[in-house]
Amino acid sequence: MNNIPAYKTELLKSKTRKIQYLFESKGYKSIIKAIEYTPVAKRNGKVIYNLGFGDYNEENGNIFDDSNSNNGDMRKVFSTVLNTIPQFFKENEDAAIWVQGSDSADKFKELCKTNCKKNCEDVCKNFNRRIKTYRYYLNRNFVELSKEYTFLGLTNEKKATLSQYISESEYVGILVFKKK
Repeated sequence: MNNIPAYKTELLKSKTRKIQYLFESKGYKSIIKAIEYTPVAKRNGKVIYNLGFGDYNEENGNIFDDSNSNNGDMRKVFSTVLNTIPQFFKENEDAAIWVQGSDSADKFKELCKTNCKKNCEDVCKNFNRRIKTYRYYLNRNFVELSKEYTFLGLTNEKKATLSQYISESEYVGILVFKKK
């Protein structure tokens, strides 16, 4: 899916239909991370899985998707997340993937204000930062990726709309389908 080096992942399947890929982030310190696909809805007979990502809690098997470890290996970690998408679709051909950052909910802005180190005044600079990373990658590789995948984007208007993804447009969420 991309040419950036990635970490080796270990696939875990649970009885709840949740799919996790674990790997070790080897930056300034060693951190176990998880990429998690969780079924959240059905659309046109397809199961939609939410793509989650974060630090892994080995005690309970959960992930902390709002943590920012700043481990110095962001590009390799992001590449690892992207590399699980083709693997996921290989095992789940009729599924779809929902991508939305944990920093895209309106409640995030209020929580961010309490710990903000950036002293944002009118506009929270951390809001939608994660989905912007995915959009940036998708926009740069849209022509190539569109050969294998169909993308829909969710707008952030008062009446949110899911429509055909248009490169360079603003979206708070992306729905991905594998073409047959």
